[in-house]
Amino acid sequence: MMVKGWLRGVGVVAALVLLSACSNGPSLPEPAELGDITESQSITSHWQVDVGKGAAQHALPLQPLLYKGVVYTAAHSGEVSAVDATTGKLLWQVALPQQISAGLGRVEDKLLVATANGELHMLQISDGSPVWSVATSSEVLAVPQASAGMVLVQAIDGRITAYGQTGETVLWSYASDLPNLTLRGTSTPVVDGGVSYAGFANGKLLAFDNQQGAVIWQQRISAPQGRSDMERLVDIDGPLQLVDGILYVAGYQGNLTAVEALTGKVLWQQSVSSYTAPSIYGGQVFVVTDKSSVMAYDRQAGTELWRNDAFLHRGLSQIVASDSALMVLDSLGYAHLLDVATGVAVGRYKLGHSGAGIGFVRHGDDVYVLGQDASLSRLSLN
Repeated sequence: MMVKGWLRGVGVVAALVLLSACSNGPSLPEPAELGDITESQSITSHWQVDVGKGAAQHALPLQPLLYKGVVYTAAHSGEVSAVDATTGKLLWQVALPQQISAGLGRVEDKLLVATANGELHMLQISDGSPVWSVATSSEVLAVPQASAGMVLVQAIDGRITAYGQTGETVLWSYASDLPNLTLRGTSTPVVDGGVSYAGFANGKLLAFDNQQGAVIWQQRISAPQGRSDMERLVDIDGPLQLVDGILYVAGYQGNLTAVEALTGKVLWQQSVSSYTAPSIYGGQVFVVTDKSSVMAYDRQAGTELWRNDAFLHRGLSQIVASDSALMVLDSLGYAHLLDVATGVAVGRYKLGHSGAGIGFVRHGDDVYVLGQDASLSRLSLN
C-alpha cells in the first residue's frame, strides 16, 4: 500500500480489515510498467549517504532542511544528522532515544523534531545538543512550524497547539472534530506573520490569529460523501502551500482548491483526490492523485492543462518543479522527469535505493532527496 497506507481513529476494525486486504494483495492494482521514452533531460547523482533507518511500512513527514550549505535530516530510527550539501560528508549526528515521527522544523539556530512517543524536541543546529522537550497532545505527523516567538504543532488527535519558543508555555490550542476513521497523517500547517493556516481530517481549512488562537475564518474544502466511514474519508493530509496570498490545498477523496488567504474565499476548485501537497511553479499548479496520475492546472483559473497517467499505482511523491523539468519519484526506486508544458516523460533515473522520496529540498538545479529508507541523495537536473 502506498505512502499513507495506515489508518487511525475509532474505526479500528475497519482499519484492520483494510490492512489485511493490503497484506494479502490480490485486489491491489499492479504498478504500471514503464514504457520507452525519448530522453532529452537527465539526472546526475553526486552522492548518497545513509542517515539512519527508515520506516518499513509507511512514509513519515521527515523533511530535510537546507541551511547555510548544510542539509539537516531526521530518520525514523531516531538519528538527527548534519550533512555537507556539496560533498555529502557527515558533519555530526545525534541519536534520540525515541523513534522520530516528524521533522525537521527550524527556528533561528535551533531545529525542531517530533518523536513517536508524543514529544516535541528542540535541538541546537550547531551540534544537535538538546535545548528542551515538551509533551504533545498525541503523536505528531506534521513538520513543526515556527515564527515570531511561537512553535506550532499539529497532532493526529486533531489538536493544533502553539508553544512559546522556550517550550514551557502553551500559548493557545485548538481541537478539531475528528471523523470516525481518518488517514494516518495530518496536514502540515503554514505560519505566515500573525496568521496560521491548518487543514484537518474533517475536510476543513482554518485560519488562526497567532496571538490568541482565535479562528479568523474556516472553509470546507471537501464534504464527506457515501455511507461507510471509508467512503467518507476527506482528510487534508498534504502540506498546505501559500503563494502570493493564495492557499493551495489538496485532500483525499476531495478537491484541489485555491483559497484567498485573507478572507477564506474559494477562488477555484477541482475534484482531485490526493495524499500529497500540490506544487506551484510559474503559472501552473501540479498535483499527484492518489492513483499516481500527474496533473497540471492553470494557477489563476483552475482549468486542467494536461494529465499523465503513465505512472498509475507506482506510489508517486510530491512533484519537484523547476524551469527545465518536473521531477517525481516512485516507490519502486525511479526518478522521472516530465516536460513542464506537456507532462510527457523526458527523462528517467534509477536511484541507488528503493522507495519513493519521503522528503526533499530544492536549491537551484540541486534536489536533496531523503528516501523512505533514510538515505539522503544529492541529485541535479541537467
